[in-house]
Amino acid sequence: MDFGAFEMRSYEEMKTDPAYLAWITGNNETNVAPGGESGEIMARRVLAALDRLLAENRDTLLVTHGGVIAAIMARLFPAAQKNRYDWQPAPGGGYAVDLNRKSYAIF
Repeated sequence: MDFGAFEMRSYEEMKTDPAYLAWITGNNETNVAPGGESGEIMARRVLAALDRLLAENRDTLLVTHGGVIAAIMARLFPAAQKNRYDWQPAPGGGYAVDLNRKSYAIF
């Protein structure tokens, strides 16, 4: 996710910044970081790339961060009814997905 004006800044630096406080207290999916993007915009960008990978119909290994993983898993497994925070794996962890069986395993 593009955090715009908040990129590379710590909570301690921003904890009194009115723009940051407005961003974190609102809807994390729709609030846009100044000069950045919202969770929804990030997910659309990620899922467009996923569609291109799926169209290639071949085994693929993705190494990425939790936000991208969560967006992909929510798209592939909507029946699980999890939000992006539920899908984020532990640090260093992830999922093995079998699209043919419509299944996944956590590692």
